[in-house]
Amino acid sequence: MKNLFSTILPVVAASVVLVGCSKDDGGADAGKLTKSSYVMYQDDTFYIEGENISNVEWDSENEFVATVEDGVITGQFVGETIVTSGAGNLSFSVEVRPQYHIYDDPYMKWGASKAAVMAKLGAPYSEGKDNLAYMTTNTNAPLVIYMFENDRLVSCGVACKTSTAYRLSYFLMERYVPVDVDVDNYSATLLHCYGKKNDPQVDYGVMMTYNSTVGAILVVYSDAVGSKASYGSLPEIALYEFNAILSDLM
Repeated sequence: MKNLFSTILPVVAASVVLVGCSKDDGGADAGKLTKSSYVMYQDDTFYIEGENISNVEWDSENEFVATVEDGVITGQFVGETIVTSGAGNLSFSVEVRPQYHIYDDPYMKWGASKAAVMAKLGAPYSEGKDNLAYMTTNTNAPLVIYMFENDRLVSCGVACKTSTAYRLSYFLMERYVPVDVDVDNYSATLLHCYGKKNDPQVDYGVMMTYNSTVGAILVVYSDAVGSKASYGSLPEIALYEFNAILSDLM
């Protein structure tokens, strides 16, 4: 298990290993799999189980969930992926499960209207012109705020108790790729990535920081349009707005 404040994983890092494929006369990989699914945790490794598959080349649909090299599956981040042989006739699924739970993912249907969010989550604790605040029954994360722009959901934030600090770093680290970590100020920017590591796609950014004014750790999620970390400064902007709304509520 990696610690958020002891390592920063590169967002773009991949070495491509080319190996020969064992194929029959029809062009299909000649091996046979004896296991169709694998369940693991981050950093776990498993050998692919099967017969006559030592020279098969494998491709993971989502390398940010699991990678395969020399017949060994390695868990990367929480999620699910499908691994397929070079010829496409052999495949299996991989699920990387979380080991830490601080809170459930907030509602992140980016672009949803305030009315749609309220229809999904119910009446809010507080409603502003461009935000909705919900109190939760989760003592680790008692407050979630949803922020809108032109009546479109663009970001949301979770306020966590400081007692979760140690576990929260692991919680985030097993789900998202860290790209900037400030140990002294207990803050970090992370990305939810998918696809190939040499061409990463990003669907949202995450920023965590400690707010001494309210005595809470804030985790903000922001929509990221496009790929290759083109989200710009959205997490920082969302964090600023989250702090402002939170101050008004306190």
